[in-house]
Parts: sequence; structure tokens; C-alpha cells
Amino acid sequence: MNHTTLITAVKTSRWVLTGLLLTFICGCSQSLALKVESEVPMPLISKIPLNMGVYYDDNFRNYAYRENTPDRENWAIESGSSQVALFNQILPSMFSEVVEIDAMPGAGTVPGVKAVLVPTIEEMQFSLPQETRLDMYEVWIKYKIRLLDNRGNLITEWPLTAYGKTETQFMKNREQGLNGAMELALRDAGAKLAIGFPEIVEVKDWLATNIGECTGEPEKTC
Repeated sequence: MNHTTLITAVKTSRWVLTGLLLTFICGCSQSLALKVESEVPMPLISKIPLNMGVYYDDNFRNYAYRENTPDRENWAIESGSSQVALFNQILPSMFSEVVEIDAMPGAGTVPGVKAVLVPTIEEMQFSLPQETRLDMYEVWIKYKIRLLDNRGNLITEWPLTAYGKTETQFMKNREQGLNGAMELALRDAGAKLAIGFPEIVEVKDWLATNIGECTGEPEKTC
């Protein structure tokens, strides 16, 4: 191999190596592993004089959004612990006492509570600035909330949709942007649950039947 051929081979090798490195970097830049961390403030509302149970199934406790597409390669956004923390923060501000139970109420009565709330996540969506041409990260979460009596009978269920967004100018990277949007979505969910729960028609009727005599008397628990 002469000198010119050697130089050409070295240059070619460098270009190949650079191309492989760029391919590797671009591929990795699409992947995302994020564990959501958030703090949700406790709303200042009047408590309903009632002891409420809450049940989180494994899917809720360990909820993770996963996607593996060309645009979102190996995405994994874990929010289960933050979801549980959200409800554990909000529910005590809504009721006289909240008891976390470790199984769905069945044939036997769950002692110490009048009813049980069971939240589930039905859907989660994300949008990135480069996808929407907007300078923000956005998150939507669709919940289904079920209210059961202490024997496991369904009283009612309703959807709850939460939304959060953060502007790119305040975020250093994609992970921070998505986490910020998730935190605001969780706050939105907490506010809607706390304010909206007593206004649901079936809930209002059930409350009137079960604790009508206690309404307006926070010191008395039913």
C-alpha cells in the first residue's frame, strides 16, 4: 500500500467511525428513562365528615408510560410513586380520615370506612416542542375514579383528565421539561379531584343519604 492509498484509507476509516458514532449518539438521544418526582400542595378546602378508604392496585402503584417507536425509542416514564403520593396528599384534605387498604373490598365490610376510592390511569400522552412546533412540553393524564361502598359495591365512577405544560425557556433539557409538565398535570388532577368530588351528581346524592345530618359539622364524623 503506497502513501496516498494509506492516507485515503485512514480518511475513509475516520469517516466510517464518525458515521457510526453519530448513528449511536442519535439513536441514544431518542431513548428516555425518567422517574417522575413531584410535590403537590394540600388544597385548603372544607373536609367531608366521613372516613374514606383508598385502594391502589399494582398497575397504579407501578404505572409507567412505555413507547418504542422511531420517534420515541425506548421511552419509559415511571410515575407510579408520584401518583400514589398525589392521592395520599390530596385525600386527607378532603375527608376526616383516610385509610389505605391492601385489597379491594369484597363480601365483608371494610372496617372503619364508609366507602373506598379506587383510582386508575387509563391513558397518558406527551408532546414535545419539536412535534408541535410550540415552545413547550405538554402532558395529559386520563384517570378513572371509582367510588365503592365498604362492601365493594359500585356507587359511581367518573373520568378525570389532567393537563400540564412547561415552556422550553425555563427547562434545561427534555427530561426536566417532561418532569415539570408532569408535576403540573398532577397538581391539576389533585385540584380537580378535591373540588369536583362533592359536585358529582351521584356522589352528592350518596353523601346526602349517608351523611346528610353531618353536613356543615366538621367536628362530627359519620
